[in-house]
Amino acid sequence: MSSRFKPPSEEELARRGIGVKVEKKRARNEDGTLKADDPSTPDVNEAWETVKKVVKRGRPKKKKD
Repeated sequence: MSSRFKPPSEEELARRGIGVKVEKKRARNEDGTLKADDPSTPDVNEAWETVKKVVKRGRPKKKKD
């Protein structure tokens, strides 16, 4: 069953203060240790992976009176 609402566009998310930030992070094995780069593939770096992170606008801090 599909939704009758479309997901918001990138412009709408930016206007609301919500966005997607792409970060590079060290890749890890199944046991949690860091992965090494494979020297046989010079065009791909297996030691790093890109992660998409949803960034939301925070609440304004309260002023101390």
